[in-house]
Formats: sequence, structure tokens, C-alpha cells
Amino acid sequence: MRGTLLSVSYLGTEVTHLQSASSLNRAIFVPGIGDANGNCFLDGKAVYFKVTPGSACSTTGNTQDRRELSFANPAFKEEIGRLAVIVNGGTQNYHGMLLQLQHRPTQGLNINGNYTWSHCIGDYMGRANSGYGSSVDHTYQDPNNRRKDRANCEVDQRHAFNLTAVAETPKFANRTLTMVGTGWRLSGIYRISTGALNAANASSGIRTVTLGAASAGQRDNVGGGDRCLCDISNQRPNLLLPDAVYLDKSGRPDTQYLNPAAFGQPDLGTLGNLGRVTLRLPAWWQFDTAVSRVFRFRETQSVEFRAEAYNVLNKFRPGIINTSLSSAQFGKIRTALDPRILQFALKYLF
Repeated sequence: MRGTLLSVSYLGTEVTHLQSASSLNRAIFVPGIGDANGNCFLDGKAVYFKVTPGSACSTTGNTQDRRELSFANPAFKEEIGRLAVIVNGGTQNYHGMLLQLQHRPTQGLNINGNYTWSHCIGDYMGRANSGYGSSVDHTYQDPNNRRKDRANCEVDQRHAFNLTAVAETPKFANRTLTMVGTGWRLSGIYRISTGALNAANASSGIRTVTLGAASAGQRDNVGGGDRCLCDISNQRPNLLLPDAVYLDKSGRPDTQYLNPAAFGQPDLGTLGNLGRVTLRLPAWWQFDTAVSRVFRFRETQSVEFRAEAYNVLNKFRPGIINTSLSSAQFGKIRTALDPRILQFALKYLF
């Protein structure tokens, strides 16, 4: 087809030495309840601490007693709490196909479209917002098996499509029409992709169902986010209904997108079987337009006018979905992306 250019490209990257954290002093789960003397047993041997007879041997209230270094030297059990080491052994790989189409059907009109089909897989990558490294309780779920946290990247976008068009008014034979109508440029861009296109939230776990923060220090509280009672935050639940994870996929406001019944609390002392970054969030899309023109007065002087409209149709687009299973708003669409935004500019060049 005349005026058309089609290209197909392969995109690939390999990233090594991703930083994360691994716990060095996690709490060890001691099963069962205390005997008549308050003794608890681990691997057939009595542990050094005691509990109230008949009460659970492991609670968030005795997290410090159950830490690895506390078992190694009980006399100094109060000296060291949470402890993690920054590791840089993580990897990440990306493979994609980029299909591009450029079409110029007539003078003054350009249409460009591109479609990307890709997949990004990587290890858990944790960094604090302060930039000083991972939060000390945000570590690999299992320090002995980091592969349990290998999954889709937080910014993984399996499908992404972009369409742009630019139209410019021609030069007219009539002088008056030329002054009024020549040189106007109208452009539009439409973008749609799977997943949540928000790099600012890429590390916040918005595509992973979690149990919340570990609640060490809240005596006798075995709920919340520390079901394994190992003092690690962002633990994941069990997946109970793999075929019924999503309820209402319409993306309308205040709808229940995720099914709370599809997830369940793991047994105490265990980690959930749900993988990391397993959610398919509502598609992200945006349609923007702009109109502009340069008015020339002299050879070296001109005024440029520009008007832009973001989300020009002013349509509702779902924002971040709460993925903390302990929240009353879990799985609901309660936030929205920006409404229509208009922007005008006038620039004098000399």
C-alpha cells in the first residue's frame, strides 16, 4: 500500500544484580500449646522460654523470644530484633514483539500505530521510598527458597496499543483563508494496555494480594498480616478459588472487582500458596488531543498557540484497587484516574 510502512521488531533485556532483602533473624514458629509446666517443644526438644500452660507457644507477643538469634543465645534475646541483609542476586528478563504501522494517506495527514506483546519475569525487588534500601521486614518470603517470589514483574504489560494521528490544514489559494485557516495542526493519541500502567506504584504491590504488615508486639494477636508468625510483612494468602478470582470486570465505580472468597488465610505457621504479582487489573486507557498553530508576524517573530485536552472524553477510568485482604475495601474500585484536564499555552518567539 502506497504511503504505508510496516515493521516488526524484537525487544529483549536482561537485568542482573537486582537488590532486595533477606531476613537474618526471622521468628521461628513453635507449634502446639504449653504443657502443664508451660514448656513448649521444637523438634522434640524443649525450648528455652515458657508460656502460660495451655496457651499457644507461638504468638506475635513472643516474637522476640522466637527469633533465630534468640535461640542461639537466649541471654541476649532483647538485643537484636528485625535484621535483614541487602542481597543483589536478583534477575529480571523481558521479551517482546513490537509491531509498528505508519500510514500517510494524503498530504497533511499522518497515522501511526504500534502494538507490543511482551512478558517480563523477575525476582522480588524491594526498595524503601527513602532510597536507603529495603524495609527490614519486607524481605523474601522464604529465605531458603527465593524462587517462591519469582513471578511477573510489577510493571509487566502483556499487551499495549498506541494510535496517534496528526492532521494539518493546507495552504489555501485565498489570502484571507490562508491567514485564518492555514497551519492549524490537530493531533490525537489513544493508548490502551493491560495491567496498571503506573510506574510510580510499581513497587507498592498493587498486583499482589497480601495480608498486610506483620503485627509483632501486639500480644496474643495472631491475625493481621503475620500468619506464619515469622515477622515478615506482605505475606500472601492461599488461593482457594482459582477460577473465581474476579467478580465484576466492568470497571465501573464502586464495583467488586476481586472476589474475597477466592482467598483464604493460611494456617498459622505457614505461608500462603498464592504467587506474587498474579492479578490482572482492569485495562488502562487514555485518549488525549491537542490543537496548535504558529502565527508568524515577521521573519524572526512568531506566536505559538496550543490547547491540549487529556482524557478528552472525560470518561471514568478505575484507579488503584486495594489488594490487602485484611481491608474492608479489598478488591473494590473506589478510586479513579484523572478526569478531563484542559491546558492552554501561548508562546512568543523572537
